[in-house]
Amino acid sequence: MTAEATVQRPRPLAYQRAIADYLRAEEPGIWEWFSSNRFREKHAEQVRLDILKATYRLERGGHDELYAIADEVRSALGLGIPLTIYQAPAAEGGMNAFLAWIPGEAHIVLKGPVLSSLRPGELRAILGHELSHAILYDLDEGAYLVAGQVLQAMAGDANADPSHVESARLYDLYTEVFADRGSLLASGSAADSIAALLKVETGLAEVSAESYLRQADEIFAQASPRAEQLTHPEAFIRARALALWESKGEESDPDVARMLEGRPALGALDLVARRRVEDLTRDLLTAYLGPETFRTESAVGHARRFFADFAPSPRRTGDLDGLRGFLEGCDASIRDYFCYVVLDLVAVERELEDVPLARGLVLSAELGLEGRFSELVGKELKLSKKALAAARAGAAGLVARAVGEARP
Repeated sequence: MTAEATVQRPRPLAYQRAIADYLRAEEPGIWEWFSSNRFREKHAEQVRLDILKATYRLERGGHDELYAIADEVRSALGLGIPLTIYQAPAAEGGMNAFLAWIPGEAHIVLKGPVLSSLRPGELRAILGHELSHAILYDLDEGAYLVAGQVLQAMAGDANADPSHVESARLYDLYTEVFADRGSLLASGSAADSIAALLKVETGLAEVSAESYLRQADEIFAQASPRAEQLTHPEAFIRARALALWESKGEESDPDVARMLEGRPALGALDLVARRRVEDLTRDLLTAYLGPETFRTESAVGHARRFFADFAPSPRRTGDLDGLRGFLEGCDASIRDYFCYVVLDLVAVERELEDVPLARGLVLSAELGLEGRFSELVGKELKLSKKALAAARAGAAGLVARAVGEARP
């Protein structure tokens, strides 16, 4: 077996792939601009100059042990580009490391007492994490670098939509998880990667990865937390994600998604989730207006306020399966949104008397929303509990008769 055959690299997570695909398809102009400018030589020259002005370069020959470890990491990750390491002034405080990326080169800047505080396995973890950023930036002809740049430009615009800001935040969080996986591949041990993370986070000279994982377990036993930070997931989430990936590999991706994204909420949808909600809204409108009985001018016109190109079509078996599954993992705001989509269709229709309400009750029950939908119907349409109970009792039969009578 060749050395190349044994190389393992982290692979982009599903969210990173989805965002890159979305931006490439939906924002071709800005995507092309950032793609064409990602190798600007002027930018590369400025990065090199800034590093030289702000750090001390640790040259090969004077730091043999450091570069021996760094070269092991490069080899483990299958990264052939030249690497230079720098030390930032101690006056900046704390410990950290970051990659100053230039196409075809890797420049890692260490901040604080990294070299004196970390054991060899922990140092491998730190270097592996930073070099994994270089791996990500080079994948798919730089698509993941471009995706990050496009998101940052969108989020930084004065007129940014909340979905742009949330997408940029989540993309950064997933990027750190990706790099943490490279850290584990470089160190060979989640314990070393977690210990390195904790030392950088806390400044402690001695830490226990096992103890911290027990601490993380206590957190998750009491709640279902989601990442709240802007650029890096909380340490307990990163530690748990590393341990899960060591034991389960990519089968841990759904667990990671739950920790980073949490339950979709209407006011905090990223671009991918917003597109998903839009697609499911179209599915719901199509299902409601599937029977010709319900395709009145007012109802179809209302549907076209959501989608100008909306065209009713016969309902197909299973066309709401995706929405049912999505609703199971959403918070109350999303569930209320879909209740109101149905309620608006009920309220806008005046020609069919009690039939639209019956249709809404049947459809909401099919989606597992009947209880909340009934509450909103009582509130918005001013129906008494007695009247609502009667409507629920006769809903299925009323809809069946209305559809049956409309057939030739």
